[in-house]
Amino acid sequence: MKFQEYMELSADKRLKQFMSTLSITNRTPDYYVNWAKVERETKTFELELNTLNFLIGKQNIYDEAMMLFKKQPELLKAIPTLVACRDKDIDILRFDDKHNMSFSKINFKNIDTKNIDVYVDFAKETGLLDFLAHSANRSLVDYVYGVEVGLDSNARKNRSGSTMESIVERNIATVANVLNLEWSSQITAKTIRDKWGMIVPVDKSDRRFDGSIFNPSNEKLWLIETNYYGGGGSKLKAVAGEFVTLNKLIKTATGNIKFVWVTDGIGWNTAHLPLSEAFDSIDYIFNLFMLQNKFLSEMVLS
Repeated sequence: MKFQEYMELSADKRLKQFMSTLSITNRTPDYYVNWAKVERETKTFELELNTLNFLIGKQNIYDEAMMLFKKQPELLKAIPTLVACRDKDIDILRFDDKHNMSFSKINFKNIDTKNIDVYVDFAKETGLLDFLAHSANRSLVDYVYGVEVGLDSNARKNRSGSTMESIVERNIATVANVLNLEWSSQITAKTIRDKWGMIVPVDKSDRRFDGSIFNPSNEKLWLIETNYYGGGGSKLKAVAGEFVTLNKLIKTATGNIKFVWVTDGIGWNTAHLPLSEAFDSIDYIFNLFMLQNKFLSEMVLS
């Protein structure tokens, strides 16, 4: 289906066409592991980790750790990474023999050299000392590479959104360059005013549009937001409502400004109603299939 055919459909039929062409994924191969970040985080404590190899296989691991950390307390800064934690101030809950709770905090950023035992006790209680004594191989650097890959997997949700932004940005750049238009990514209302003299009403002062295309010949501006939902949840309804409100605000602008929402993902199968309400309000809602079929270029020429 071409762009013009799509736009001539009723909101219900556009929604049906949209739903029938949802993508099963937006995960490019680089989605899975950010190796540059893994290597950067691992090298942060590479020297400390190589020194801590001294503890691997030690029989009296607690006393050996006490001795090592008293001589070189800065080595303790590597412990959060060894237990797969990004925090440098770690809050801890403990129970005594009578099941009474107590809370404490251990600061791994500024080591308390007068209380090295607190750090070593933590390493023991987490199982780290037992791991070093009985299970670790020869290189803690290699071990931390694996830890960092696991920690990096927690960032995949954010990478999904970044991937969509990257895909849309490539499409915007291609369209703008071919048609000799101006474009920008991650742009605020203030920057739009300074750059193109267009006043954009926004729902929040820090609103940063994922993309924009500006035609200087007729002073027409397209503002683009994008996201991807591989699964369901309340976020989909909230985002649909947010963009309906944003679209209504943009329609009050005195200039020729249009709002475009590029979204995709089978998660929308769980939020049909809020998406239907969005289609009733927002003229331009596209998915990746539609971008692939040149909807953006046809839109700016329409």
